[in-house]
Amino acid sequence: MPWPLPEHPRTRDETQLARTLRTFRVMHARRGEIVLRRGHLRIVFRQLEPHRAAVLFRQGLLDEAPVPLGDIKAALADATVKGAVRITPLAAVDALDASRLPVSLRVALSATADRRDYALLVPEDLHAAAPSPPARLFRAVQRTILSLPRVRVRIRVEGDGTLRYGASLLVAAWRDQGLDVRLSQRDANASFARVSQPRGIAVARAVDARFVSPRVRAWREDARGVIDYARVTLR
Repeated sequence: MPWPLPEHPRTRDETQLARTLRTFRVMHARRGEIVLRRGHLRIVFRQLEPHRAAVLFRQGLLDEAPVPLGDIKAALADATVKGAVRITPLAAVDALDASRLPVSLRVALSATADRRDYALLVPEDLHAAAPSPPARLFRAVQRTILSLPRVRVRIRVEGDGTLRYGASLLVAAWRDQGLDVRLSQRDANASFARVSQPRGIAVARAVDARFVSPRVRAWREDARGVIDYARVTLR
């Protein structure tokens, strides 16, 4: 099972690992790998790049691995692994908190956010996209962009590489409309994150996709994205 090292405090992976540690004994821990044991069951968490993890899963060397970004549909079309793909809609949304920006600029960002492309390329499910404003509002906003407050929008991404990639798609669409928007961890006046309570500009419902081996029993991911490894057994 690959274990991505947390990029900020209290990530989902950190939370699930903490829960598992309470019921397992740590055999050894080193950079990129943690080995736990409970009776005859041994769990190895490894830090791996998602595409490398998918290759090892196909080779039977991993029992769980994330489906790489953009590969969900390809995996479902692959007869060798489609039965192992588990897709879980999460009780969270990807959203932009732009509360520090002028109201007119927030309306413009909401009306011109490319939710369709985001849902296609990130969760890969059009049904995951948040509702878009009416087309007439989009056209009306386009006509007013040049008269909007001259505020540079700098977005800080609070999350992993998938969220950063998704935010870059949105930024590209906004810039195509003539809005001065960039990603920046410094001097940010807006933030893009996966949140449990929708706030700001909702873009898409969060979706998690993993490969799970048929050897694994009692594997379950809840709507918060937490996997209870304490219940897992192997055939």
